[in-house]
Amino acid sequence: MDRQLLSKILIQMRKHLKGGKEIGDMKVGALLALGHQLEAIFYYLGHELGTILKVKQIDDVKNIPNALKEKISEYNLGDAEITESTEEIVQLKLKGHSSIKDLINRGIKTEGSFCSFEAGLLAGLVEKMTNNHCFAQEVDCSLQSGEDHCEFMIVFQKD
Repeated sequence: MDRQLLSKILIQMRKHLKGGKEIGDMKVGALLALGHQLEAIFYYLGHELGTILKVKQIDDVKNIPNALKEKISEYNLGDAEITESTEEIVQLKLKGHSSIKDLINRGIKTEGSFCSFEAGLLAGLVEKMTNNHCFAQEVDCSLQSGEDHCEFMIVFQKD
């Protein structure tokens, strides 16, 4: 992988997110044209972006939900509702994120998870906040369920 090109893409994506601009068009076109083999690439890109955003360090896992909601709002990633938070997981609903907001109510349906970029981004953000490895996964996509949100679970790695 060309690290310089990746760095330029991530910088541009960060600027677009901070400015409230769309980043989903490239992802949507690629996924619809090439299928879901790109999920791992988009997860990786989201994760890398999440690890370069400026975040405050979190010492207590109880503070992760509020810190995460602040970053989601700051970077215009959508509207987040934390549905569960423990020492092992954080679950949330994300409305209006760039991967799906222009596709909702257009009759587009997918199989499997579609929002791997956002899952990677959430994992990267939480890892940067806590200095602990975690994994995030989309557990329910609005393009499957017809709901107005996607649901994600962030799982913390235990030693």
